[in-house]
Amino acid sequence: MTLEELMPRISGDKAASYYIANVLREAIYRGILQENEQLLQNQLAARMGVSPIPLREALKQLEIEGLVEFRGRRGAIVSGLSLEDAREIYDMITWLEVGIMKVSFDLISNALIQEEEVLLDKMEKEEDPVKWRDMNVLFHSSLYEPADRPMTLDTIAKLRRQVDRYIRNHLKSMRKESEEQHREILAGVKAHDLERTLRALESHLVNTSKDLQAYMRHVQNHIHE
Repeated sequence: MTLEELMPRISGDKAASYYIANVLREAIYRGILQENEQLLQNQLAARMGVSPIPLREALKQLEIEGLVEFRGRRGAIVSGLSLEDAREIYDMITWLEVGIMKVSFDLISNALIQEEEVLLDKMEKEEDPVKWRDMNVLFHSSLYEPADRPMTLDTIAKLRRQVDRYIRNHLKSMRKESEEQHREILAGVKAHDLERTLRALESHLVNTSKDLQAYMRHVQNHIHE
């Protein structure tokens, strides 16, 4: 898939910076724009048929999310992520999500539990790894929304965007286990068992982190061979 082919799949006002950011973010997730690839703004604007000003605003938004870097004369590039960065980001995700689950737990309704069960059914049938990623984010964030901690949720979302760009590559190796862990998290919620839920959530996030790190090590070793 090319950038031009991706654009019609993303809804929104083509002239708006948020639309351009959504397209570029999706392109990074799908590997259309590769890590450390230089983003020449004039060429990119011409390819997308957009104006340079909203494009630059979009790139600035992606810089805030950690997906793009501005490097002086080189301009913007798709940012890279080291193994150490990935480990630390997942440590932060784990601390934040376990913490907010403690606050949210007693406020989770039966209706939300039913919605989460339907979502997991859809996830387990979804073949597109980026769409699976979106459902995964929704599964987690929906459980935390009753806590009413918007800044915490925003921080978690920003951290996840940095590591989720790799999900298309390492999902296959961890998908079945991850989906089983999602079911265990929800089972703990249904049983009104906080300790079970927190244990399942932390284990799930730690295992996902380990799988991502294993994938990144494999890539690094392959490059150095």
